[in-house]
Amino acid sequence: MAEQNQIPAYDYLKGSEFTSKLKEVLGCRDFLELSKILDVPKSTFSTWNMHDRTSHELMVRLHLAMGIPIEEMALKPEDRKGTASGNISESAANYHSAERLVISQHDSVILKSFCLTNGKLLDTGEVPYPVRRINGFGLEKADLIEIETNQSVVLVDKKENDAMNGNYLIAIDGRYSINQVQRLPGKLAIAFDGQTIEVQESDIEVIGKVVLETKLK
Repeated sequence: MAEQNQIPAYDYLKGSEFTSKLKEVLGCRDFLELSKILDVPKSTFSTWNMHDRTSHELMVRLHLAMGIPIEEMALKPEDRKGTASGNISESAANYHSAERLVISQHDSVILKSFCLTNGKLLDTGEVPYPVRRINGFGLEKADLIEIETNQSVVLVDKKENDAMNGNYLIAIDGRYSINQVQRLPGKLAIAFDGQTIEVQESDIEVIGKVVLETKLK
């Protein structure tokens, strides 16, 4: 029986190089965003950095879910040339990139949905939104929830909870509403039924800002 040639181990990306690659391919700014997307505790990424570790499971997961080439997640650019997939032609590489784009156009993100009625937020489950649409409005970094009212459906970004000027989902004494809010020196001005009242910031809870609204014509 002919002796098999050895297949040596590769010098895989690990530690901060690997976590930086994760942030790059997923468009994340920090470990908190990575944690939400990948359902991995934020502290795990710090541990990988500290102990120079990697995750082959995540490499496979991102390849299967998004079509990201394994060698892109696993190796430095200079080490990819020696791999079988690293030797594919430029035209084939362009084809796979285009195929990845088509797949991503059909991706969706699941948002929590609520019905706002009589000052109460009622949990109505979850609803899918196309990633393409969210990215098109520049909301890929937002922490979104959907709110249904009698007049419209809105998306609220919970990261925008430091009210400046715009429509916000707020709570006063446990009652919820969507109102125009404007920051004034030392206080907030809130529009209620055509009238404006001024309140201390500590008197209300700002849940998030309305960033998208859909109405029937």
